[in-house]
Amino acid sequence: MSVFARLKKGAVAGGIAIAALTAATPAHAWWEADYSYRTKINLNTQAAGVTGEVARAPVLIRLHSGNFSFKDVKADGSDLRFVAGDDRTPLKFHIEKWAPKEEQALIWVDVQGLAPGQASAIYAYYGNQKAAAAQDVAGTFGPDYRLVYHFNDEGAAKDATSNGNNAAGSAGRNAAGLIGSSLVLDGTTPVTLPASAFANGPLSISFWVKPKGDGTIFALPGSVSLVAQGGQLFIDQGGNRSAGAALGADAWANVALVNDGSKSVLYINGQPAGEVTGALAAGSGAPVLGQGFAGELDELRVAGSALPQSAFQLAAGSEGQTSKLVVADTAQQVETGGSGHFGVLFKALTFDAWVVILICAFMLLVAIAIMITKGLLIGKVRSANEAFLDAYNAQARRAGDHDGLPAFDPGATAADSTLGRLYNIGRRELTERLKEGRATGSRFAIRAQSIAAIRSALDAGRVREGQKLNARLVLLTIAISGGPFIGLLGTVLGVMITFASVAAAGEVNINAIAPGIAAALLATVAGLAAAIPALFGYNYLLSRIEEITADHDIFVDELEKRIAETWQDVPAAAQAA
Repeated sequence: MSVFARLKKGAVAGGIAIAALTAATPAHAWWEADYSYRTKINLNTQAAGVTGEVARAPVLIRLHSGNFSFKDVKADGSDLRFVAGDDRTPLKFHIEKWAPKEEQALIWVDVQGLAPGQASAIYAYYGNQKAAAAQDVAGTFGPDYRLVYHFNDEGAAKDATSNGNNAAGSAGRNAAGLIGSSLVLDGTTPVTLPASAFANGPLSISFWVKPKGDGTIFALPGSVSLVAQGGQLFIDQGGNRSAGAALGADAWANVALVNDGSKSVLYINGQPAGEVTGALAAGSGAPVLGQGFAGELDELRVAGSALPQSAFQLAAGSEGQTSKLVVADTAQQVETGGSGHFGVLFKALTFDAWVVILICAFMLLVAIAIMITKGLLIGKVRSANEAFLDAYNAQARRAGDHDGLPAFDPGATAADSTLGRLYNIGRRELTERLKEGRATGSRFAIRAQSIAAIRSALDAGRVREGQKLNARLVLLTIAISGGPFIGLLGTVLGVMITFASVAAAGEVNINAIAPGIAAALLATVAGLAAAIPALFGYNYLLSRIEEITADHDIFVDELEKRIAETWQDVPAAAQAA
């Protein structure tokens, strides 16, 4: 078996061992075993600024590549389920947006019993190819809700509740709204709402708004309206106007109007911003959105009860560009109850990071192969040189009638000796020149110029032997210098993709960013893993090769002096003396 084959076999075995180690966490309780994966979704009411209990509310869950693996769920998301924190009670939910190619999804989950300052969680289950769709759009909202518009449709807005309170008239959409698509109001064409959603009694109206100028955002003729004027928002009710509250232009804000039968309260981003006393009068006409108002609206809800301030705090802290409420943990797998840290990292790797890691792995395998083969070669050469020197030193220094360097058998162990090959070069060159010298009748046969020519041949042989020993070491230097840079390239690309994905999903929290960045750093680790062994191996091999080349230099010098001492021609005057 070749060295590369042995390395490949060892790499496969090592990969299996690593996978086994990273998947060794024991399983916890599981809702249903048919679902291969689950993700724990923590709900942090304190971070979201919720100061009161929320008995029941729709909670927006944003899924993206930073907190969810879309390759583990069915292409249409039909196997997605949500379970309460007790890991037993299924929760009603529906999907507003499902875009697996973009690795984005917007899901509304009916959550109950949220208390301020107390940790709570729900679970997302998926990975069941046999599961059928189980969305319940109307059931996601409690019975108090009379109307809910997501604006994820074209034309007239459709009611997400079971009441069928659809809008009249069409308006444009912005696909890049706050939560999926948003309603675009041009200030000239208002949207008419069904009067049945605004019956007498307590009332709560909430929505997200991004104003571009002044105008009436909402109006229930003869009863109440919300007016944007001069960068502020007011309640107009029965001829009375509340104190103004700041409403910035071209910025999303959560707005709510609540009347409990005795007063109307305005909330902006979950905080009280104005108040007008008195019950709401019956409307004298159809309620409208965008009467002389230009801007965008998203997630309009109308409830037939006075919802608590905490409900709007929850919406403001969880539905905006940055969710302070929702923090998703890393995914768990049913077979092991958790894929381990490295399993999570490998699952979060992007395609470009995989390409970089594979390149670095190939560089490492090549470097290991070179270090092994070169180390074996150097060891063989050193042993052969030692055997040759033992046999060489056992020969008589002056042999015969100056017929040249003696031929001798150093033994089978010296077959790969580089010194033996240099000796044979010197012996061959000397023999040729001795033949020429005898033809002239010279006793010592060769001249100083011939000695120089023999030395040149020995030097050439020494250089060629050095080239053989250093062959392919350049691949180690490539791994040393190129590996970290290639790994860094993969990390930078991975970080860029992670931030772009999080920005597109509109959610920023540590659990959304950390897996992607940590996985991207694996590319740098791969580059260093290729470079570090190559660095140590290169320096070790280089020092061993330098020892052999030093032996070459010493042997060539000694052989040259032996030839000059024994066979160099001398002037006639020196012979007579």
